[in-house]
Amino acid sequence: MPKLKIALIDDDPERADFTKASLLQHDFDVVACLMIDHLNMGYLQQIKADVILLDMDHPHRDIIESCVSQFDLPTVLFTKNSSQDTIRNAIDAGVTAYIVDGIDPTRLNSILEISIEQYKKHKKLLNDLAETKCKLADRKDIEKAKVLLIQMHALTEEQAFSLLRKNAMSHRMTMGEMARRLLDAQALLQSQFKE
Repeated sequence: MPKLKIALIDDDPERADFTKASLLQHDFDVVACLMIDHLNMGYLQQIKADVILLDMDHPHRDIIESCVSQFDLPTVLFTKNSSQDTIRNAIDAGVTAYIVDGIDPTRLNSILEISIEQYKKHKKLLNDLAETKCKLADRKDIEKAKVLLIQMHALTEEQAFSLLRKNAMSHRMTMGEMARRLLDAQALLQSQFKE
């Protein structure tokens, strides 16, 4: 199995150097070691990291959110701060794991594996939720489009559904997209007649 590529982000230069050396000594691949106050997001995006390790004495939600949103990677936060509000804010900001302790390279592999699996699970849940919302919206729009076709052309529900499906297939789009096109066209026509 290839080594995980780690981007280390710290707010203490001496600790960062020590942590990087310790990680390298324990056979980790540290592809970046950056200071929070000199964080160059463009540079970090070019680095192909698998996971971000944030080591911060005073975790700031905006910095955490920035890292999480920019990189879409598992983000593990190491800190000595055990305040419940800080933990809650960090989790709300999107950290995958919050470790109240220094980085211990002998335990890091299992922490990273668990964090990556948690991250994958969370991403799958988000994707499933988005897909379900999309399907529900499609159903709603398809029902509205069927009602519109029934009213305009005196069709049965089955005929309206078949017509919608046939047009969606011939235009190589989903039924939801076709329904939205029909509803948008109807809204446009109604607004034209009102003027």
